[in-house]
Formats: sequence, C-alpha cells, structure tokens
Amino acid sequence: MEFVNWYVRRGRIDRRVFWLHYVLPTTLLTILAVGVDLSFGDTNLMAVAEGRETVLELGAATTVIGYLTILPTLSSQSARLHDLGRSAWWLLLNAVPLFGQLALLGICGFVPGQPVANRYGPPTTGPAVAGPVVAPDQPWVPGPADRAPDYPPSDWR
Repeated sequence: MEFVNWYVRRGRIDRRVFWLHYVLPTTLLTILAVGVDLSFGDTNLMAVAEGRETVLELGAATTVIGYLTILPTLSSQSARLHDLGRSAWWLLLNAVPLFGQLALLGICGFVPGQPVANRYGPPTTGPAVAGPVVAPDQPWVPGPADRAPDYPPSDWR
C-alpha cells in the first residue's frame, strides 16, 4: 500500500483493514509519542495518575502525532462508513466528546459491512452476495435497494 493511499483513503474498506491499517498504527504512534513526552518530562501524566492533578496536559510529540493522524483517521472512518452504506456525515459524531468518538469507533470497528454493492462501490472482500449484475463497460447505478432507510420510516405512526 502506498503512503498516499494510507493517508487519504477512498471507497470502502472492511473491518480488518480498518483495525490493522489504521487503528493499530495510530494507537502505536500515540503510545510512542506519550512515551517520548514522558521521557522528556513534557507531560503531567504521572501527576494525573497519582491524583495530584486533574487536567492532563500532553506534550509536543503527542500533539504533533495527533495532528498528523487526524486526516488518515477521518479518511478511514469515512471509508468504513461507506462500507456500511452510511454517509460520511456520521463523522460529526467525533464532535461529541468521548461518547461520540467511542460510538463511532464501535460502529466502524464492529458492525459488518454490506456484502452487496452500494452507492459507494462494490464490496471489498469476496463476491457480491445477491448484488446487482453490472456489465464491466456500464457504470453502476444505484437502485431502490441501495437507499438508506428513512428515519423515522415514512409509514411509522
């Protein structure tokens, strides 16, 4: 995989790619950055852990890694949401402190993707199960089955 494809992802990705290519490396980079900040004394993590302080202040290395991984994180979450047939507007859950971010991690990391082609493209793994049959020279056009469900449903009373 090229670095540009890792940094900005398009289309759909499955759960395995999400965890192994995005969550794991980002988590490892963050742990290393916190370790660097601890070794230089650039964070108050130990004081917070001991209860002497209540506000965690991160150091320069953790901040830089955080800024560098924002785009790949949002890109991978967007591609994962597309695999679920959902719009990237769901990324706005990241704006809700802690609960929204954990909810989005749960949605992206544990909910299986659609096994059929949807409006964001064909499935990433395996053959399409009961998906639309499209000739290679014709573009795929979404049909009624590819629409997101209405919330609340139109027949809901």
